[in-house]
Amino acid sequence: MMIRQSLFGILVSLLFLVSTSVAADNAATAAMTGEWQGQARIIVAWSTQKHLKVQLSIAADGRVSGKIGDATLANGILEKNRGRLGRFLRIKTDYIIEGNLSGPIIVSQKISRDSVKIPLNFDGTKFTGGLHTSGRATGGEARMKLSASNLTLTRSEEPSP
Repeated sequence: MMIRQSLFGILVSLLFLVSTSVAADNAATAAMTGEWQGQARIIVAWSTQKHLKVQLSIAADGRVSGKIGDATLANGILEKNRGRLGRFLRIKTDYIIEGNLSGPIIVSQKISRDSVKIPLNFDGTKFTGGLHTSGRATGGEARMKLSASNLTLTRSEEPSP
């Protein structure tokens, strides 16, 4: 019984370290900076719109701006979301973008939320992940979180001269 308690304590400690052992330095690399676009599949049943366009601009210092659906992303920041142990255990994603939203995220349904979290992985050429807005776990379109999956962001085409 005492061995089980010790093992449980070690496991809880490791999980705590995994969730908190993220370096505080700038997460953006040169390959990540620039303009990105894509769409995600909305996975909440109450939304009549089934896809959400995402356009992001990632600066070298990790600041992120852009559009999430019809809303404007403000005060966005790209941060590391896990360390090596978390990656090994496949807990969380490598990166997360967090920011505030201004304006309705879906104008046609009058859905507005205050903020968004976009957990992402980066393979060197594209970002993949999902997104979750602020809101409650219940309450329908008036109050519930808007969640979307299958988000793929690819580099925007450079304008021709």
